[in-house]
Amino acid sequence: MEIGAFHVELQGPPLRSPHMVAMLRPWVNVGNVGSIVLGRLNRTFGGEEIGRLARPGKFYDFTRYRPEMKLVDGERTITTPNTVVIAARRETPPDLLLVHLLEPHSHAEDYNDSVVELMSALKVETYVLVGGMYDSLPHTRPLVVTGSARGWETAPDLGDVKLRRSSYEGPTSAVNQVPQRALEMGMKTLSLLVHLPMYLQLENDFAGAARLLEGLAPLYGLPLPVPEAEIGASQYEQVTPAVIKNPELAELVTRMEKDYDARPPDAPRGSVRLSPEIEKFLDDIRKSGEGGGPTG
Repeated sequence: MEIGAFHVELQGPPLRSPHMVAMLRPWVNVGNVGSIVLGRLNRTFGGEEIGRLARPGKFYDFTRYRPEMKLVDGERTITTPNTVVIAARRETPPDLLLVHLLEPHSHAEDYNDSVVELMSALKVETYVLVGGMYDSLPHTRPLVVTGSARGWETAPDLGDVKLRRSSYEGPTSAVNQVPQRALEMGMKTLSLLVHLPMYLQLENDFAGAARLLEGLAPLYGLPLPVPEAEIGASQYEQVTPAVIKNPELAELVTRMEKDYDARPPDAPRGSVRLSPEIEKFLDDIRKSGEGGGPTG
């Protein structure tokens, strides 16, 4: 069936009290953390794809999001960038809709309308956005997860994740209108963002994904520890020798550790004041990693 711009084929009975758990690439998916989280939920609960945009070229510039050619059983196939919807039925409600949102280049209003129509048609009760952003935090301390919950009578139990309203002002994605519209439709919303060390910029940050999964675990009964935690710990352990060998990086990490330790665990995090030399060092890192999307 067609729901807005989506072609959807849902087999079996309707989903029960579904939560839509979404990530938004590339806007808040640094370290690929949102993608990793949705992948873990998919594997844990046996999800299956039920839909995607029928004509993604309406929304995406394929000279910016490139189609990819792959060999499958010796035959060439082309995969087209798209927004993909996966349904995962749990033993007890809520069931999950896992949505890999890909930020549109054009017709953003129509794109948002289609996502909202999808939520309405499948009777979604809660919209959850997970992702990551870079911050002035050290890899040697527990990663900070911040977020906000709106429309809940009682704030959800997310372990050690402290929820508060965001004070961010500045550029954003047009797709961030979706949770606003979800609230207007009577849904609950939840956002969780993990703050990642700005100097690492790993392609796949498993430590960050693990922290998000730990926050979601009480909501969805995820078994802990998640496999991503061990992989992430190994990734960060390999960073320490590089820190020792690089005086500028060692100074940066030391300053961030002092700032981190001086603040209560749930206090808002501010930027560490850095020397011009370290600012240039970080700017060089950013330039070398351009193309990973916005970080705010």
